[in-house]
Amino acid sequence: MKKGLGYLSFLLITLSSAANAAVIYQANDGSNIDLYGRLGFNISDKKSGDTSGDFDGRIGFSARQAINEKLAVIGFTQYQVNAAEYANNIRAEDPDDLTARYVWAGFDFADYGKLTGGRVSSGLIMFTDIGDVFASSDVAMARQANFIDPTAVQVFRQDGTVQYQNTFGNFGVSTAYILGNNSSDLDYGVNAAVRYTLDMGTAGKLQPVVAAQQSRASHDDTSVQSDDNADKYKMWGVGTRYYLGDLMLGMLYSEDTVQYIDGRPDSIDKDYEVTIVYSLTPDWWLRTGYRHLKNADGDDLKLRDTTFEVQYKATAKSSVYASYSWRNGEAGHNRITGDRVSFGGSDPADDFFHLGLRYEF
Repeated sequence: MKKGLGYLSFLLITLSSAANAAVIYQANDGSNIDLYGRLGFNISDKKSGDTSGDFDGRIGFSARQAINEKLAVIGFTQYQVNAAEYANNIRAEDPDDLTARYVWAGFDFADYGKLTGGRVSSGLIMFTDIGDVFASSDVAMARQANFIDPTAVQVFRQDGTVQYQNTFGNFGVSTAYILGNNSSDLDYGVNAAVRYTLDMGTAGKLQPVVAAQQSRASHDDTSVQSDDNADKYKMWGVGTRYYLGDLMLGMLYSEDTVQYIDGRPDSIDKDYEVTIVYSLTPDWWLRTGYRHLKNADGDDLKLRDTTFEVQYKATAKSSVYASYSWRNGEAGHNRITGDRVSFGGSDPADDFFHLGLRYEF
């Protein structure tokens, strides 16, 4: 059973990071540069209701230069075609442009943790990954973070972040201060996450997580906020993963709130999600999940999604995915413009299917 737990944990981490790196430089002192990427093709009717095919491409480099056995300089960069966020340029002129998902550098202090700065691999991923298990999924929790910081299209990737991460026994911890940049319009931002791993032997393994963030806009003359009256953002969430043999069960609950300076009521999202991942065999994987999000006093978006996905691992680095999402939500409306608010580029009331071929290196 412990072998199954270890294999399931390893593959979930691999899938979430897509870091099947190839060493392209190796020095005698242990310094190295690794290349990794992802190529794929997806067929879906998600975006417009009409079936279409889209290329999926991602490329990145990680680097490490040893100073001594206790200290190293580290760096990481990852770009993607048609990425969910727009990073420093805020909005890509062409959706097929390469846009930055991660760009950071820092120090690895071995047992004393890591200090990184830039568009970092946020410790909040310990929480968001509980729900982010599908090949075609969009992250719903903390979706309003970009009302305050336009670079935070997803809350776990934000420009101008200085972050510390470490592991203390069974505890994984992360804390960050978000300085922002000329595109962020931030006065400040802070976040933190803590995860505890409880090994219960034959009864499985439990990994509870708590996460939180708060940020505030600067309201300067160069603001690129979609709503200049959005002032403060708060998010908190609790969740857990439970591993038993070849089964993983995930549950989470989160709230995020946007406060305004013009007297409007706070816009509040409440989101809960359940996910199940099961390794039928080392080659065949099954996933299912349910998400329920409801906004109050904001755009009134409602999500009620049930997703089922099958993955076939043709090789260690290539997979075929097939999924279907039953949706019973309601599109929201922007309080300023009155425009309809979709989610993930599609109407939350419309079902969609996804077929994908993915190769990672």
